This record gives sequence, C-alpha cells and structure tokens, in this order.
Amino acid sequence: MLIATRDFFVRHLKKGTFLWKVLEFLQGMLFVKNYLFYYKWNLIKNSTTTKEVNIEFVSYCNLRCSFCSLDHEKPKTRMTPAILENLMNNLVNDERFKKVEVIHLHSGGETLLHPEIGVLLAIIKKYKDLSKNKNQRFPTVNLLTNGTPLLEAKTNEIIESGAVDVMRFSMDGGSPERFESMRIRAKWDVFYKNISYFCEENKKRNTNIKTHIISVIDPINPLKTNWMNSQFVEVLNMVDTYELRHPHSWAGEVDIEGKSSNSQNKPHKIGCGLLMHQLVLLPNGDVNVCCADLNSKGVVGNIQNQSLFDIYNSPTRKKWLKLFFQRKKNEIDLCKNCETF
Repeated sequence: MLIATRDFFVRHLKKGTFLWKVLEFLQGMLFVKNYLFYYKWNLIKNSTTTKEVNIEFVSYCNLRCSFCSLDHEKPKTRMTPAILENLMNNLVNDERFKKVEVIHLHSGGETLLHPEIGVLLAIIKKYKDLSKNKNQRFPTVNLLTNGTPLLEAKTNEIIESGAVDVMRFSMDGGSPERFESMRIRAKWDVFYKNISYFCEENKKRNTNIKTHIISVIDPINPLKTNWMNSQFVEVLNMVDTYELRHPHSWAGEVDIEGKSSNSQNKPHKIGCGLLMHQLVLLPNGDVNVCCADLNSKGVVGNIQNQSLFDIYNSPTRKKWLKLFFQRKKNEIDLCKNCETF
C-alpha cells in the first residue's frame, strides 16, 4: 500500500498543487516518525523500514536510451545464483524484513540478458514456495524489461517459472518512430512482436501474471493517449495497466531537453522515501540505497560478507538518514542534485 501511494504521489500529481504539498508534508512526517522510532530512539528492533528490494541480474544493457544515466563503460557483471540465494535467505528467514512488499527484478541493466535467468527465477520460486508453506506473505515480484530480448523461449521460461507476479515493459515515445529514436538500438517491429506473443501466451495459459507498461513521454506532450500513434495505443491496450510519465533526471545525472530539471537552491522537504524504504542488490553482491542511482554511488555494504540487516543498519546509511532529517541533503553527494523523489 505504501509503495502504491508513493508511486501515485511521485508520478501523477502536479508539483506545486495544494494536494501535492499536503501529501509531501504527510510523507515528510512519516519519514520523521520512522527516523525517530527506528533509528534515533531505537524503539523498534524487531522490524525494518524496508518496503521494497530491487535486484539487478546484470549490470549492462543492450540499448542506449537517450534519457538514461547508465554508464555503459563500467564493468559488465552478472549475478551468480549464490548471491541471489543469499539475499532471498535473508529476506525470508529474517523476521525483521517481513514488511517488504515488493521485489523489483530490475535496476540499470536489462534483466533478460542474464544467460541463466531460468536458474535465478527458480531460486525466487523456491523461496516463494517456502514462504507459502510457512504461511508467510511473500513480496510481489515485478520483472521489468525493455522487451527486445523477450524471445519466445524467454517468454515460456518466465511463464513456466511461477516466480513472476507482474511483467512490466518499457515502451516510450508515443509512436514507433519516436520509440526508436528514444530507445536507441531498439526496433519497434521486434518489440511489438515480442510483447504481442507474451500477452497472447499469458492469456492463453490463463496465468496469474499481470502485465503493465511504463511509457516515458516527451515533456512537450501531455500524459494522454489521444495524440499517439494507433499501433502504439494498440500495445498499451494489450496489457492490464499502463502509466505515462515524463522523464526525470536520474538524481541530477541527466539533463532533460537540454536543461537540468534540478535546482540546487530549492529548499528540500524532510526525508526521502527511497533511502528510507528501499534496498538495491547489484550483480556483484553490493547493496545500494536508491533505484535512481544506476552507477553505484550509494553502496553501503555487500551481501557476500554481511547480513542484509547489518547492511540496512550500516553507519553510512544511518548518517544519510540523519542528514535528511536535518534537511542537509546537499551534504550527500548521491542526493544533493536530486529532486526526483
């Protein structure tokens, strides 16, 4: 519920409106409450504030999207089954992470490029079943892909794994032509064929996998479909739900329309929902604190030599939370240029 509320708040309400300011105030007060109870006063010890965990299977992507901040020169790394097993064991068997609501199978890299994705999904399914046998709620599993590597064999592997609850596709632009110019190296015909096949197979097999499209639209266009290409709208209507967004600046690393969307002089609200409620597992076992940080500036530990709770409770993360509480986010290199969340 918290994740859905935050997503609506961030992506659908116009900044500066009365409702925006009210919700921003309430989110700030929630941050204050959590900071005081969990961190400063240490009153809650049997739980954490973590609500969502992102898992990046590979560090690289086959596309070069014009609005993405991913550094394509960084080392190409793939997650091993042992690293994923370690994380899942922490999540399922440590009661302090019982409030985790969702697992996102994505970060900067393209999830489906992992050559052993079937093995990784089988590990998730194993812990999903383990939780069920313990009458324990398991987080909703979302897999996000750009759709271009989603060949028929991958579709069958995902559907048959039983690990994924929501399949999410990135489809930007509003037309096939703008899609290809925004998502450099992507071909519309390939994407259209792959998504069509997945939706058809998903429906034919009567699975419980929900489908969703995230579509980034140029800031000059409204977040509506009435101006879009008919085939683009056809794909939007293939899935259960979709959301239209304008691009953001990835914590200040990308300029939008040639101008930065950030203002370092703007007074910042109290707190950050991502820093408070999110952890991101990277392919080498590093754990980051923010899904907008595609280039690993916010690493606070490594799952291979620390427990997930020790990483969550790391001095660096607690220091950053304290600075947000004091409205001093400009002292955090990762966060000082960010107005995204």
